[in-house]
Amino acid sequence: MTVSLPLRMAAPGAAALLTFAAGSALAQEASFNGSLSAGLRYYTEDGLYAGQSSSGVEAFGEMTLGGEIALGAGRLTFDLDGILDSTGTLDRGNIAELHYSQSFGDWSLLAGFHTENWGVAESRSVMNVMNPVDGTDPLVQDTLLGTPMVNLNYHSGIGTFSAYALLGFIEPTFPKGDEGRFRSLLQWDPDRAYYEEDRDARNVDLALRYAGYFALGNGSLDVQATYFNGTSREALAMPGCINALGPVNEAMCDAINDAIADGIAQGDMPVDADDFWDTMDDIMTDDLASALSGLPPVAGLIPYYRKVEQVGLSAVYALNDLQLRAEASWHDVGTEEYLSAVVGGDYTFNGLGGGDGDLTVVMEYLYDDRGALQPVTVFEDDLFLGMNYRLNNARDTEVKLGVFHDISSEARLYTLRLSSRLTDSSSFEVNASHATTTGWNDPLAFIKDDSFVEVKLTTYF
Repeated sequence: MTVSLPLRMAAPGAAALLTFAAGSALAQEASFNGSLSAGLRYYTEDGLYAGQSSSGVEAFGEMTLGGEIALGAGRLTFDLDGILDSTGTLDRGNIAELHYSQSFGDWSLLAGFHTENWGVAESRSVMNVMNPVDGTDPLVQDTLLGTPMVNLNYHSGIGTFSAYALLGFIEPTFPKGDEGRFRSLLQWDPDRAYYEEDRDARNVDLALRYAGYFALGNGSLDVQATYFNGTSREALAMPGCINALGPVNEAMCDAINDAIADGIAQGDMPVDADDFWDTMDDIMTDDLASALSGLPPVAGLIPYYRKVEQVGLSAVYALNDLQLRAEASWHDVGTEEYLSAVVGGDYTFNGLGGGDGDLTVVMEYLYDDRGALQPVTVFEDDLFLGMNYRLNNARDTEVKLGVFHDISSEARLYTLRLSSRLTDSSSFEVNASHATTTGWNDPLAFIKDDSFVEVKLTTYF
């Protein structure tokens, strides 16, 4: 039976398990590592919506703690991370790994919190389905949140066959509070989360995966096929309770959202979503959208998690300095089927300019044909161009530039990351992001005033 297991409830259990394991591992092999980071982020403009932070500097700190402990015939692996910032809007904790694993012959077993990244694309993954995403800071950290599971693997001569049973439901995180950046006019209200199946009726979510490696011509081919059946980790937004127009009791709120959820599940909404947005295009102007953005939120967005069957396929072909890759996933949510895909590749220029540096140039096309009654994505018809320059020096200096270009709307999202070591136990990082839009209904209009530059210093131990 699947149970909701928010991170705030899982953390005490994780600490207790670590304490027990550490005590049991006395006189056995153990290794630990961690890092502490401090940074400053400068927003170049005031937030678009009422209550959001003003332009200026905000401080944040991060911590990671990881390691392995020999435990009987297997190992306990843990990787915990968290972040705190001066506004409280980015605060997050994540049990990325906290599991016991053991190998026996051609088989291996894992049980506990685990993060499994199935993606092969540089820009974004459309195959990851088991682990929810941290949505509090999406432009800097594409972080997957750990999920409790049992994973059994069979390693054969033709590849690895894996089965997963997901034993708990970790919710994705959302921008927090009025001050939070990277949010829409309406705020998420995760405390009112809805599920297509009643929590007591949900079964264990199941997933299967095959991964294989083959020589092909003068290159190599990595292939992957996946299957998932369970509750989606992406949330569909339902309207919350409007309190500014008068008192709304919990019973009334629940009744309204029960009716909406039933309509979504049956694909029979009283107002067609596409017709609604066509009407909005006719009546909305940039001036009106700007006026509405100055109003305090009167309603929230309630996350609605539907059941989904998902089949994923990926392939990566590497030939010398050229790499071609594609990943795609087909989703069946009962009332609708849709396809998400990323296709492209990269080429690396080694010893650029006669030096030691390597330049990798990336190009990928992103496609998604989901309807209006599915979780929102801004990557429906986009081109991604990227550049990754590695100096290959003693400081591991690296510069990454990327731009997402929406082919339909001309909206663009620019990202920059510069990283380098200062010493053997410290490093610095610079991140920046900027969005350009042409109107209120551009897919990136909600973050058009959230451009920033940040500097982060990290020490390792």
